[in-house]
Amino acid sequence: MQLANLFKREKREQQFGALPFVGDVIGSFYSLLGRYTRSGQTVTSNTALSIASVHRSIEVIANGIATMNLNIYRETVNGKERVTRSALNQLLKTPNGYQTSFDFWTYVMAQLKMRGNSYAVIKRDNNFVPIELHPIMSSFVRPYLSNGMLFYKIEDPIWEGKYSSYEILHFKGLCTDDPLMGKSPIAMHAESLGIDLAAMSSSADVYKNGVLKFLLTSDRKIADPTALRQSLDDVVNGQRRSTVLPEGVKMERMSLSPQEAMYIEQRKFSVEEISRIFGVPLSVLNAGNSGTDVELEMQQFYAQTLQPEAERLEQELSKKLFTESDRATHEFKFVFNSLMRASAKSRADYYNAGIRGGWLRRNEARYMEDLDKFETGDQMLVQSDLLTADKLDEYMTAKIEALQAQAAKNNNITGNNNDTQS
Repeated sequence: MQLANLFKREKREQQFGALPFVGDVIGSFYSLLGRYTRSGQTVTSNTALSIASVHRSIEVIANGIATMNLNIYRETVNGKERVTRSALNQLLKTPNGYQTSFDFWTYVMAQLKMRGNSYAVIKRDNNFVPIELHPIMSSFVRPYLSNGMLFYKIEDPIWEGKYSSYEILHFKGLCTDDPLMGKSPIAMHAESLGIDLAAMSSSADVYKNGVLKFLLTSDRKIADPTALRQSLDDVVNGQRRSTVLPEGVKMERMSLSPQEAMYIEQRKFSVEEISRIFGVPLSVLNAGNSGTDVELEMQQFYAQTLQPEAERLEQELSKKLFTESDRATHEFKFVFNSLMRASAKSRADYYNAGIRGGWLRRNEARYMEDLDKFETGDQMLVQSDLLTADKLDEYMTAKIEALQAQAAKNNNITGNNNDTQS
C-alpha cells in the first residue's frame, strides 16, 4: 500500500511539482497548535515536557546516547581497527562552532524523541569533506520526493532552501504511514498524556481554590448568610483563626482531597504509561520498579532502547558522511563501554573478565580508564597463571618436564624415594 502511494505521489509531482504529504500538513499544524484531546487538554511537545516523567525519559535517552564515545572503525584482514586520524574524527568532537559533541547529540535525540524526526545540515569543504553539522528544529524541515529523488525543504531563517538528501542528516523515529518521516511519540500518545495533564490541572485547581469546602445547613433562617459565609472563608484562607456559628447551623465538609479524588493513583498510572512509551525503566524515573531486578532492567534498557537508537544514528551517519568507497569498509560505532563509567564495580568486572578470558589487552583497559600504556600491556594473557599467550607452549613444556622429573625421582630403582633414606 505504501509503495503504491509512493508511485502515485511521484506521478503527481511530475505533473504538478513536489507537494507535501497530507500528513506533512497535519504535522505542521500539530507543531504549531498541538493536538486537542478528549480530556480537554491540548498536547504539544512543550506541554508534554511539563510532565516530569516525560521530561526525565527524554533526558535519560538523550544523555545516554551523548555520553557514549562515537568511534570510526575500518575493516582489515585481521578484523576491525579504530580510525583515529581522519577529518571525521574532528567533526565528531566538534560538530560546529557553538555546540560540543554532548550538546549536539542531546539536541538531536530530544528532537527525535519529542517530534519523531531530527535533522542536521551537513556543511562540506571544496573537497566535499564534511566539516560541520548544524542541527535544525524539526518543524522547519519537510522531506519530499521529486522525480524519484529525495529532497528537503527547510524554512529556517538561517538555512532556508532546498537540499539534496546527502546534504541533510535525517534521523527518523517509527515510520508507519509515511516512509519519509517518523511519527512523534507525543503525538501518537496524546490522549494518554492529555489525561495526565488534565489530572495535573485539576489537582492544581483544587489547591488553588482551597482543599476544604463546606456546606452550611440550618433548621431556621440565617439572619446574615453573606457575613457568615465571609467569616468562614476568612478562616479557611487563614485570615482569621476562628469564627462562631449561629445557633442551629451545622457545617458539613464537601470537597475531596486529591488522594480521595484519585489524582495520585492516576499520576502513578501515567508514569507507568510514559515508561512504556519511551522504553525507560521505572527505576530510572525514580518511580519504583516493575518487580524485576534493577540491574536486569538496565540491561534491557541498554539492549531494547539505547541500542536501536544508536544503530539508527550509526547507519545514517555512515550513509551520509562516508565517501562511496569508504562505506564498504568503514562504520561509525557508539561504544557502550562509556555507560559503565558510573559504576567502578561494573568496569572492574568487565576488565577482569576480558583480560583473564584473553580477549582484552591490559593496555586497552588502561586506555578506557584514560591511563598510560606500559611496555608489555599489549600482550594477551591466558587464564593459566595469567601468562602471555606466546609463552603458553613454553610453560606447558616446562610443566610436563617437571612432572616427569618428579615421577622419576619418586620411583627410582634403589627404593630411596624422594631421597628420604641415607
